[in-house]
Amino acid sequence: MDVALEMVPRSAESLDRDSTLAKKYPAITMANVPDMKRFAIRSWEACDMMNLGALAMVPHLRACDFLPDESFPFREFFRRKGITNALVISGDPDESESKNNSRRGYDTIAFVKKLKSEMPELTLYGAFDPYRSNIRYELDYLAEKENAGCSGFMSQPFFDLRLLEIYAEYLEGKEIFWGVAPVLTPGNRHYWESRNRAVFPRSFKADLFWNINFARQVFDFCKKNNFNVYLMPIKLDLELYLSGIFPE
Repeated sequence: MDVALEMVPRSAESLDRDSTLAKKYPAITMANVPDMKRFAIRSWEACDMMNLGALAMVPHLRACDFLPDESFPFREFFRRKGITNALVISGDPDESESKNNSRRGYDTIAFVKKLKSEMPELTLYGAFDPYRSNIRYELDYLAEKENAGCSGFMSQPFFDLRLLEIYAEYLEGKEIFWGVAPVLTPGNRHYWESRNRAVFPRSFKADLFWNINFARQVFDFCKKNNFNVYLMPIKLDLELYLSGIFPE
């Protein structure tokens, strides 16, 4: 079982701190790096900055940032730095780009096909959003991404194991990283419910104990069913969270 840990590139200092901590836990095998344009450090730059040791690097690539009919500009950078994985997301163009029709980037499917044609050695993952529409729609969309060249998928966080189990039944045999994110305040819960339309079980509690216990349940399920886990710890004591999930 692989475990991917999300490391947000807020600063060189935060990347160094998170990567140093991650290496303390042998169960963590991958560093997942979001690409957020509000930060100065892009995902692929962050991968080059961190001392990850044996951890695989998985930068996020926003399809909307890359122009059709142009080669992938970081092809040689990826090869030189040994980056052999990437998570492709659609991304949202910023306001200035939305107004400029000439700056329209790829859609997700077309960008996956482009990357695979230019870098066939690259292992590509697709984003998986269980709340986007309905189960049938999402499964069809994942199949379309797989046909385009994605080898596996990394999901938005689940907060209810029952919903995860429903999707898992249909995705048996696929390389799936099931997302888990701690939610520790009512504001965090409102964010996931309003922005991502996430669903929480009636038993949910916005405290560290509930979230660590839920993460362990997901780990147990993944171990038994040959799946992987994608940890997305946001705005919390990372060491406290990881030590709760991975007790000595």
